[in-house]
Parts: sequence; C-alpha cells; structure tokens
Amino acid sequence: MSRRITDEQREEARRLYDTGLKPSEIAMQTGISYSSVYGLTKVRQRVNPETGEKFKSYGDYQDYLARQRVNPETEEKFKSYGDYQDYLAIQRVNPETGEKFKSRGDYQDYLARQRVNPETEEKFKSYGDNQDYLARQRVNQNKEQSDLIRGRLEEMGKNQSWLAEQLGVSKQAVSLYIQGKSKPRGERLDKLLRVLNINNREKPKSIDDLVEES
Repeated sequence: MSRRITDEQREEARRLYDTGLKPSEIAMQTGISYSSVYGLTKVRQRVNPETGEKFKSYGDYQDYLARQRVNPETEEKFKSYGDYQDYLAIQRVNPETGEKFKSRGDYQDYLARQRVNPETEEKFKSYGDNQDYLARQRVNQNKEQSDLIRGRLEEMGKNQSWLAEQLGVSKQAVSLYIQGKSKPRGERLDKLLRVLNINNREKPKSIDDLVEES
C-alpha cells in the first residue's frame, strides 16, 4: 500500500519539478512513488483534449490514454482503462495450465493464490478469499480510525459540529469519519490530524497508511 504523502512532500515535489527535474528524478530524491509524482506534477499540467480542461488525476489520465488504444480483437478503441486491463490480462499465460487466462478475474484469482494469508500463514485459496481478508482488515482499520477521532474529541471536550466547522466539511461527513464509513484523505487528513493535535507517534498505522489520492 502506498504511503500517505504530506503537504511538505507535495510542495517539495512541485518545487523540484519547477527547477526542471524529471518525475523519475523527483521520485528518487523524495521517496515518493513515480505515479504519485507524475500525478502531482506532469499530469496536472496536461490538458484533456476531450474536455479542454486539465486532467484531475493520474487515474483520469490513464483512462484517457487507454481509450486512445485500439483493441486488436475488436479493432475498436478500448472503452476505459478497466477495459484495457481486461484485454491485457487475457494475453498472459497461466503458469499452472500453460494456457492464457480466460478473464481478468481468472488472472486475479491466480495472483491471489500466490499470496500468503498472514492470519493462517498459508496461501489464499482464491481471489474471494483474499478479498475477505482485506475486508476484515478494513473493518479493523475503520474501528481504529473511529476510536481515535471519538476519543480525541472527548479529551478535548469538543463535539462533531465543532470538528466539522474546523475542517470545513458537513456534519454528515464528520459522522461518517467517526463511524468509519469514510476516510479523510490528502490535505483533509492532514488538517484533521492538526486540528485534533495528533502527532506521528500517536497516529495509528491504519491512518498513516491511507492511500494518497492527489
């Protein structure tokens, strides 16, 4: 899982980009993944010819590029990045059968069965088995997030309305954070940690490991 990128890292990546460094060089200097650096710098400078506006994210850019490619099987352009990934999956050969994978689901199932379940120390039996494990981890992480926010508000003598005002979000958004049904990310996560005075030592791994979605 990708490490969350701080405001300082974002600013440093953009500063280095402005000095003329390539995304690959910035990634090496900052320790940020190449895709994140690309999304923070180069992609956001590119204009989507379909909309006339800049791409909003790296994923948005990937989707656009995929739709410019032609599927050799249909001789038509791919409809989405997911459609392109489906095609790539069935071009791969399954080492277990010596034949090509029948679908992306088939490929994902094979990959899942190569991974070891930390709970049993045995390989996952299927993609679904792997997804069940990940779902249990998310439940634990959501409870950890919920307990942290709820506990800190009680310590500070504050309520959800106060937190919503400090973050500039709706009360419903804060309620979802506390229930563990939604996760603050990027700059909003940074602000939440500052508002609740949560330092790096107090920050649980589930929050520290949130995926950056800049």
